[in-house]
Amino acid sequence: MNQRFAVSSCARLSLASLVIGLAAESSFGWGAEHSAITAAAIQQLPPEKRIFIAPEAQALSRTYCHFPDQNWPCFGEWGDGSADPGKPRLPDVRREWDISFYCGGDPVLKKGKGCTHRVPEACTGVPSSFTNAVAALQAGRLQEGARFLGVMLHYVEDCSSFSHVQPIHRACHTRRLDIIHADGYVPHALGTTPNQAATVLAERVRGLAEWTEKRMDPLLTQAGLTFDEAKELSALELMPVRMVDAVAKLRKEKKDAFEAVTLDCANEAVRVCADALYTALMLAPSLPTAPTVNEIKTNLVFNPSFENDDGDGVPDGWYVEWLDLSDRAGRAEWYRDKTHWEPGVKTGQRSALLLWAPEKGLEWRQRWRHAVRVSGGETYCGTAWVKTRAASGATWFALQSYDTAYQPMDLVRSEIMKGDTSWRQLSVAVHVPKGACWLRALLHSESKDGAVWFDNIEVVRETD
Repeated sequence: MNQRFAVSSCARLSLASLVIGLAAESSFGWGAEHSAITAAAIQQLPPEKRIFIAPEAQALSRTYCHFPDQNWPCFGEWGDGSADPGKPRLPDVRREWDISFYCGGDPVLKKGKGCTHRVPEACTGVPSSFTNAVAALQAGRLQEGARFLGVMLHYVEDCSSFSHVQPIHRACHTRRLDIIHADGYVPHALGTTPNQAATVLAERVRGLAEWTEKRMDPLLTQAGLTFDEAKELSALELMPVRMVDAVAKLRKEKKDAFEAVTLDCANEAVRVCADALYTALMLAPSLPTAPTVNEIKTNLVFNPSFENDDGDGVPDGWYVEWLDLSDRAGRAEWYRDKTHWEPGVKTGQRSALLLWAPEKGLEWRQRWRHAVRVSGGETYCGTAWVKTRAASGATWFALQSYDTAYQPMDLVRSEIMKGDTSWRQLSVAVHVPKGACWLRALLHSESKDGAVWFDNIEVVRETD
């Protein structure tokens, strides 16, 4: 018998509530400030533009504007990004959201050309992300357009936080995220065509970087060096001692003044981000394109038999969700036929393997870019072929629904498999709840010493 577990969706967040609970500081430059600046820029849009971006607004401010900081190979690996064997694994958000696609470069495959976060290089990443966003919006792909906008906003925000002078960048945090704003600012269009607007935006961002330098220069001079000297030192070394000491002195002796400069730079970034957002949305259609209704009895799963990958050893359209980030024993593998005498593949040449899953569980999940778009009231059936070997814990297949902010709603899971079993098809049926927009397949295993293989995943829409 199927079991249903309901998780209430998160309520819409206001700007004030959005910044509460976000990390106050990051050791690598602006962290929560990215979310606060993005949210404030969205607030400055005229009502019709806010309505247009509303379905993706929360994801844009909480998730997409952080993409460039998550486009690193260490995501999904142990060591919390620092290769410290005592630290836990980083969640694989890079693959979950296909971040490398939106950033334009894959650091694992060495494909594409990403953009650095430093001025002036970051200024060049802004117009390319802008034009990609506009092209997606004009084609009716709101989600894709919003994700490119997130990348664009991140680079704008980095250009306002001294990314080319790392000792300042890493100390550039405000204690009051809730007062980042540009109240009363009216965004204006940067151009009437995508290329014209992108050119003007690039100049606007370079001007933003120069403005922030001038704002910081008098304060930095009080610590014993000018901003030009700071740039010269930082061009030779990432964290020059003289610069580190000067910033530490400012934060200790001129704490309020340093905070004031940081806040002014953040608020100036809000204005530039608001102009960029307004222009991109102005160049988009007047109304978002309605989602396509899924065909009846058609498998909607991308790469359902795990046959394809782009060369990094992880099947396309899938990623690994470690439910226990401290676990070191569990393994998730793209399994090849004839690896062992006994076949671990139902059809084709590949399957998805989970091995030695921890007590909290280990999962293969669909990436967001290939999640199934759904509407409340629709009915879907999901199936998966599963095989277990010496599996002492629970293994199951599930469909999870999500709201417009990509927050989980209902989880409907199959019956549990354990022990030694031959290939067996598990199934679930889902009546999509009101407010749900997405559906993803989850392949789960937990608390076991053995192995489990998944193959031939299917999600089809049934007659409503």
